Amino acid sequence: MLRDKVRAERALSVNEIYETIQGEGLLTGTPSIFVRLQGCNLRCPWCDQPEALEFKEGSTRVEDVLSKVKRSPFKHVVITGGEPFTHRGLPALVESLLEEGFSVQIETNGTLWIPGMERVAGSIHITCSPKGVVNFFTHPRILEFARELKFVVDDDLRTEVLLRKEFEPFVREERVVLQPEGNKETFFRKALSIQRELASKGFSVRVLPQMHKLLGLP
Repeated sequence: MLRDKVRAERALSVNEIYETIQGEGLLTGTPSIFVRLQGCNLRCPWCDQPEALEFKEGSTRVEDVLSKVKRSPFKHVVITGGEPFTHRGLPALVESLLEEGFSVQIETNGTLWIPGMERVAGSIHITCSPKGVVNFFTHPRILEFARELKFVVDDDLRTEVLLRKEFEPFVREERVVLQPEGNKETFFRKALSIQRELASKGFSVRVLPQMHKLLGLP
């Protein structure tokens, strides 16, 4: 695990930029432009974007990203990875997108924070997906600004994790999504079991698949 590895460069290392729908979480179905950044500080065993894990020299300017994004008729930009918070240029990218009138969503594993993000974090949708490979550690600043928590339901996830002190407010406010790993039936069943157990305690969470995969979209 490489939790402490953060890129110092302001240039962005971009893996790909493409149009699709948001297929995960509370904004499922939203037409979106995905900006996938290169490099991640974690190594989840079921990662579905292994080509975006390794860190590479950043060479894409914020202006270059904006130029590509503005060619699309869609107005929602999802910054994903890899792990976006390993890029020091992330605040500048978000600020520029907001100035151009885009709504912005960041998908993060929640382990890192970048000074300066507090200027824009309240104006965007942060989706935090805590990971079992770091015992679901989540940076306090991420939890301060996150709009939703998205837990991948795999062999490691337990109901007790969702009821941790730092996560329980999201459960109470119905801002938690359970996403079965790989859309596998066994994990759907486990997600529904966790959902039922939480319901017996008076809580409500959503079980949602990776919709883009069901539709054959990128």
